[in-house]
Amino acid sequence: MKNGFIYLFMTLMCGTVFASTPKVEFNGMFSGLGQTVESDSNAVNINVKYIPLLKFDISPQIDAELSGNIFTFFDSDDMSDTADSLGIKPYRAWIRYSTTRFEARMGLQKINFGSARILRSLMWFDQLDPKDPLQFTDGIYGLRLRYDFQNNANIRLWGLYGNDNPKGWEIFGTKEHIPETGGRIQYPIGNAELAVSAHHRSVQQEGIVENRIALDGFWDVGIGLWFESALVHADFEDGNEKDYQSFLTLGTDYTFAIGNGITATAEHLLMSIGSRPFDGNDRYNISALSLSYLFGVMDRLSLFSYYNWDLEIPFSFLSWRRTYDHWIIQFSGYWTSEANTAPMAGGRERTMENRGLQFMTIFNY
Repeated sequence: MKNGFIYLFMTLMCGTVFASTPKVEFNGMFSGLGQTVESDSNAVNINVKYIPLLKFDISPQIDAELSGNIFTFFDSDDMSDTADSLGIKPYRAWIRYSTTRFEARMGLQKINFGSARILRSLMWFDQLDPKDPLQFTDGIYGLRLRYDFQNNANIRLWGLYGNDNPKGWEIFGTKEHIPETGGRIQYPIGNAELAVSAHHRSVQQEGIVENRIALDGFWDVGIGLWFESALVHADFEDGNEKDYQSFLTLGTDYTFAIGNGITATAEHLLMSIGSRPFDGNDRYNISALSLSYLFGVMDRLSLFSYYNWDLEIPFSFLSWRRTYDHWIIQFSGYWTSEANTAPMAGGRERTMENRGLQFMTIFNY
C-alpha cells in the first residue's frame, strides 16, 4: 500500500512536470549522534543519518517534496550487527495545491497539531521529541485538507491509508486496507484559541473500531496557558480492560527578563489505560520543566527535566547548542536516579539509563 502511494505520487509528479517547467531545488541534511552510556559495559553508540531532499515549485499553486531517510547505527557492544543496521526508506513524498486560504496535500507527510509542547496528549500521528534539534519524525500516508477563514478560524480534514504500524500513542496498528478519517476545527475567542479534534479507524484485531475525540485550548494572558485532553475508545471483547485511553495535559510558559531572557515551560500529563475514562491500573502522572537561555544569536543552553510521580524517578537532560549558517553542534548530558522505564508513544515503554553524554553535529546544505 505504501508503494501504491509512491506510484501515485510519481504519476502526479510526472504529469505536472511534463505539463510545465518546474523549479527544482536540491537540499539535504547530514547528522551524526555519538552517545556514551554508563552501564555494565560503558557502551558507545553512534547514529548516522542522511536525508536528501528535492523540492519542486511547479506553479504558483502547486509544489511537491520528495526526500529519503538513509541511516545506520554502530554499537561498541556488538559491532557484528553494523551491516544489518543500514537502512533506507522514504521520509517525505507529497504534492500540494494551495491558495491564500485553502490547502490540499497528498502523500507521505507530517501531520501534527495541538497546544502542548513537551507532554503532548494530541501526539496522534507523530513522535516528535522536544529535545531533538532535528525535530525528526516519520511521516504518514494520506490526504490532508485545510481551509482558513477570515477570522483566523480553520478546519482540517484528513484521510489516511496504508499506515499499518502503531503511530503516536497507539497501542495497536491499523487494520490493513481500511482507511482512517478525521478532522479538526480551531476557533479563536478573544486572546484564546479552542479546538476540537476527532479520528476514526479500524484496529488490527478483527472487528474492533477505535474512536478518538479531543479538546484543546491556548490563552495568552501575559503568560501562556494551555491544555490538551483526549479520549480514545475501542470496544475490546477479550476482557483486557483496556477499552479507554485517557490523556490530559496542562501547561504554561513565561519568559523572565533576566539577561537575554530565560524561557520557562512547565507541563503535567495524566494518562490512564483502563475500562473507564481516567480510571485503570495503568496510570501515569508525569511533570516536565524546560528552561532555555540564549547567549547571543548562536548559543543556547537548555534544560529538560521530567519527573514520574508514580515511580518517583526523575530524568534530566542538559544541552548546549551552537548554530551556524549550515552547521549545528550540540553537547548534552543526561542522568536519572536509576535505570527506569517511562511511557512513550504507542503505550510502549523506553528504558532510560543512569547517565550518559551525547554529541550531535548537523550539516544542512
